[in-house]
Amino acid sequence: MRLLFRTAAILGLLVLSACATQREQDKLLDATLDQYAATIRWGNVDDALSFLAPDAPRPSAFEIERLKQLQIAGYREQPPVLLSASEVEQVAQIDFVNRHTQEGKSTVERMRWRYDASAQRWWLVSGLPSFIRSSAVGD
Repeated sequence: MRLLFRTAAILGLLVLSACATQREQDKLLDATLDQYAATIRWGNVDDALSFLAPDAPRPSAFEIERLKQLQIAGYREQPPVLLSASEVEQVAQIDFVNRHTQEGKSTVERMRWRYDASAQRWWLVSGLPSFIRSSAVGD
C-alpha cells in the first residue's frame, strides 16, 4: 500500500511539474511572438536576425539592405497553431511600402517556431519574411 501511495505521489508531482513547464513555455512563446511582431512592425531588421534559429536560412547582406528599404505599414497575425509539443506555426499578413518608390504591397508569411529546451527559448526556423511573394495593396 505504501509503495502504491509513493508511486501515485511521484506521478502526481511529475504531472504538476510538466504542467508548470508547459505553462512557462506557453508564456515564453507569447512573449517571443509579441517581441518579434513589434520588431517587424518597427522595421528593426538587425534585431529580427536575433530571433533566427542557428540552423535557419540567413539573409544575405544584399537581402538585409533590401529589407531596410521597406516601411512596415501593417502586421496582422493569427493565433499560433500547435504542430507538436515544441513547434508552432503562425500566419501573418504584412503590409509594407518601399521607401524609394512609395509602392505599397502586402504579403502573407507562414512562420514556423521551435522551442529549444536547453536554451529555454523559441527560435524562428522558417527565416525572415521574404517580401518576394507579395502583391500590390488592394489587389
